[in-house]
Amino acid sequence: MRVTTKLGLYVLGLVAVFGAMFGVGSLVGPVLPEDAPEHSVEQGHDDPADTGHDDTDGNGHEGGTR
Repeated sequence: MRVTTKLGLYVLGLVAVFGAMFGVGSLVGPVLPEDAPEHSVEQGHDDPADTGHDDTDGNGHEGGTR
């Protein structure tokens, strides 16, 4: 076998293995550890005090526009 044929088969094998593992990972999904927190990142807070922003319009007046 020539060198280019060997390298081509090697790369083709790598693509096949990584493609198969990507498919298996998509089917299985993420596996979280046992001590993972119960809440997810998507859950937001309704408390405006947690955002670090105040309700002023930049001139010290409450509300946004006048």
